[in-house]
Amino acid sequence: MVWGILLVVPKQRVGVEVVLFNDQRQVLLLNHVFHPEMPWGIPGGWLDKNEDPAHGALRELREETGLTAVLGPILLLRKENSPPHIGIAYLALEPKGDFNLSSEIIEATWGNLDELPQLQPFTQEAIEKAVVLYDSLPDTALKL
Repeated sequence: MVWGILLVVPKQRVGVEVVLFNDQRQVLLLNHVFHPEMPWGIPGGWLDKNEDPAHGALRELREETGLTAVLGPILLLRKENSPPHIGIAYLALEPKGDFNLSSEIIEATWGNLDELPQLQPFTQEAIEKAVVLYDSLPDTALKL
């Protein structure tokens, strides 16, 4: 019975992104090798098979940048069409470590929120939601 269900249940790829703020209220931006039409974005990628989305988000951050962070809540969860997948964006704070960029990344920079480059719509919306949430946080250790 289980095998029959597995044959008819649709499979969907899942992508994760991380909106990471530093203590200057800047967002981490990456210039991606594989996106020449709109190269700037945020850390992210595809989940591995059976991978927890939060784990995958932190893995992508670490693999692409060498950084770790405290992962916050989901900012955005939406079905995307190009390519077909489910997109999940997380807020992250307290970046730790030194940049060690993967071969997929040309450059990393901390971007001011009023000077962001053109971004994919999902990424832009995730950052907008992150700003609202970040600005509503109390001044605690998470918000230096």
